[in-house]
Amino acid sequence: MTASFTPVFLLFAGLFGLAVGSFLNVVAWRVPLGKSIVRPGSACPFCGTPISPRDNIPVLGWILLRGKCRSCRSPISVLYPVVELSTGLLFLAAGMRTGMSPLFLHHAVFLSLMVLAVRTDLEHFLILDSVSIGGTVAGLGFSFLPGAPGFVPALLAAGGAFLFFLLIRAFSVAYLKSRNVRVEAPEGFEDEEEDFQSGLGWGDVKLAACLGAFLGPGSAVAGLFMSFLTGALYGVAVLIRGGRRTKPIPFGPFMAVGGGIALFFGNWLWNAYTGFGFYR
Repeated sequence: MTASFTPVFLLFAGLFGLAVGSFLNVVAWRVPLGKSIVRPGSACPFCGTPISPRDNIPVLGWILLRGKCRSCRSPISVLYPVVELSTGLLFLAAGMRTGMSPLFLHHAVFLSLMVLAVRTDLEHFLILDSVSIGGTVAGLGFSFLPGAPGFVPALLAAGGAFLFFLLIRAFSVAYLKSRNVRVEAPEGFEDEEEDFQSGLGWGDVKLAACLGAFLGPGSAVAGLFMSFLTGALYGVAVLIRGGRRTKPIPFGPFMAVGGGIALFFGNWLWNAYTGFGFYR
């Protein structure tokens, strides 16, 4: 890619990310409710008024509307522009890393899956199978691209990460039962309390395979380590603030953050780890 064309591609990457972020909002809202992502068109969830094209511009539309529906003035969640802007910035960063190469598509798909995992897990305590299982298949497919991990390393990383999280889940279930600890279901999920008694959900286990497939062995290790580190730091902060130990915390967002860090810095983190002599 020539130097003169670089700004054009980066502009495209950022704008493309904003548009993808808008689509991810639709998926995150509709799929957990069992609705189609195609029909009907976007509408206000309160009054049902269709959203006009001028109001559906990523980020800018929310700003111009001041975060309220044009028709009924009901509030529009700030998550919508946050998701759009975050995806746009992540795509921009991916474009800066890969340039105009097929590897950009690899990065863009992975980052989109991570953004979607954050949104659905925070709102619904749910990681969609299309993100975890579908993402694993996509990661293995993209592994053949130049600069990607390669099929065999990606397959080994996906299987290893899945088994590792499966063991953690089994240990968590046994430990909580031995201590007679009951995890309190979050508000609105009281009927699904049993699903929260395992420490890690099945969605987390399957998402680990997705991370492994896209990142490969070394970066996957770095990503999962960062997931546990950020999760632990957040947990300590919650305890310091007096939060309940039995209140569930979705782990998907921490896995997504760890995966994103590993995508951009995984090789550096792994080389730093091995270079300092921690690994023999």
